[in-house]
Order: sequence, then structure tokens, then C-alpha cells
Amino acid sequence: MNNPKHTGADPYADLAKRTSGNRPKTGLIVIGISVGAVLIIAILALLFTGGEDEDAAAGTGAAAAQNATQEQATVEVIGEPLPDYPAVSAVVAPAEQDPAVGMTPPTLKGESFDGSSITIEPGGGTAKLVMFVAHWCPHCQKELPLVQEWIDAGLVPDGVEIYAVSTGVAADRPNYPPSEWIAAEGWEPKVLLDNADQSAAAAYGLGSYPFFVLIDADGKVVQRGAGEVPESAFVDLLDQVA
Repeated sequence: MNNPKHTGADPYADLAKRTSGNRPKTGLIVIGISVGAVLIIAILALLFTGGEDEDAAAGTGAAAAQNATQEQATVEVIGEPLPDYPAVSAVVAPAEQDPAVGMTPPTLKGESFDGSSITIEPGGGTAKLVMFVAHWCPHCQKELPLVQEWIDAGLVPDGVEIYAVSTGVAADRPNYPPSEWIAAEGWEPKVLLDNADQSAAAAYGLGSYPFFVLIDADGKVVQRGAGEVPESAFVDLLDQVA
């Protein structure tokens, strides 16, 4: 199988204006002296909890990234690899042009940044969206925070799990290490680390970054996409398998 190509699709105009730097931030709003007691209690709570609100929630990709001990890890690929992603002009390959549609992708067994075990196994009654990203890819840098905003907005249908696979890691390329990037974005889904040979990416037929594989609850590929996929397209695709 050919090695994954380090390319990316052209960004959508409406997405290109949005980056991780303009994500809304939360804070305290002082609305009047009558709420002074409430503010004092809130400040004391922050002091005694040591600022826990700044830490990522346990079990998330960001939490693992904050405790990173590695940027790549061993990956076990169980099952037959998917065909290479077809050369199509559309960001999301039409089902009739993608030979992987209807196939069962291989199971990926590996680790996250903190050494915790992660398994991405198709089927089991749960639909899955597997998102392959490279830290140096500008399209990934735009897409990942948009997907997180979409998650924050509660747009993930019930019965759907999202995973990220960090691949194409290179210490001499921008935005390294990927763990700092994932932590800074507050990324919730779990992140599986690919190895230096990009075995996980190759097993799913990656052609460019970012790369998406949508798997239904029966473990079959529904659709694959490469490049910056609009949020509306994510919602439509996941609604089909939820």
C-alpha cells in the first residue's frame, strides 16, 4: 500500500476565517454590588480547588495530552486494510466512487499521549467517526477546533462516538508537539497515537489531511472524506448512522 500523502484540501471560505484563536472564552461577569457575596464565594471556591476549571476533564483527549509522556506509540492493526482513498474533487467522496464503502475497517489498538490504552473497534452497536489529523497541517488546525465547537454545541447525535488519530508526527514541522496542540484546543474525544510508519493512517486508506472515516453501528464504512468538511456536512452524515 502507498504511504499516505502529506497534502490537504483547500479550505472552505467560511471556515478559513475561523481559527482556534477566536473560540469564546468564559469568565465571571460582575453585574452589581448586590451579588458581591456570591462573587466572594466563587473566588474562594477557585482558590481552594486550585483552579481545577483550567484542567481538562478526566478521560478526554486533552487530559491525556496534558499528561503526555509520548507523541507516537505502537499501533496494532487487526483486520484487512481499507483501499486507498479515491482521487475525487469532492471533499466527501460519493459512496459510488469509494471502494471502501460497505467494508469493515480494521480495529486499531494503541495508546494515547499519557500511555492509556485506546481501541477503535468498528461495530458493537455504536456508530463512529474517526478523524485523522497531523499537527503541522493548517487544514487540521482549522478543522479540529470547529469540530470541538460542534461537540460543545451538543450536535453529536446519540449513539455516535468520535475518535481522533494523531498521525504524520514530525518534530521539525510546525505546531509540534501535537500533545500541546490537542491540550490547548480542549479536545474532548480520545486520541490514538499513530506510529512513525503511519500504520493506522495507511490501514484506513488516508489520502490527505484531515481525513475522516464514518462507520455505522454494524461496523461498515458509510463514507470517507478528506479536507475541511463543513459542520453541516458532519451533522448530515452522522444523522444517517445515529
